[in-house]
Amino acid sequence: MRAAQAARPAGAGLADVQRRRVAQLAAAGLSNREIAQNLFVTARTVEGHLTHACQKLASTSREQLPAALTPCEGGAAAPPPEFR
Repeated sequence: MRAAQAARPAGAGLADVQRRRVAQLAAAGLSNREIAQNLFVTARTVEGHLTHACQKLASTSREQLPAALTPCEGGAAAPPPEFR
């Protein structure tokens, strides 16, 4: 295990995982309400995750998310398999 991972408290990356799922689903064209229903969270939680994801990805709109989520090595952003 890397030192940075060992120093993190358990569950520290959970918000980032959830934020990425929200961003992927938004990039796939789902509405905030649809995302909230799929992830069993509130629409307000989805809004917060999208706000933080856009800030981290330097995106100013939902339309920019697919390009921002595309890996540097190539390939397209896709929702997690459980939501396809």
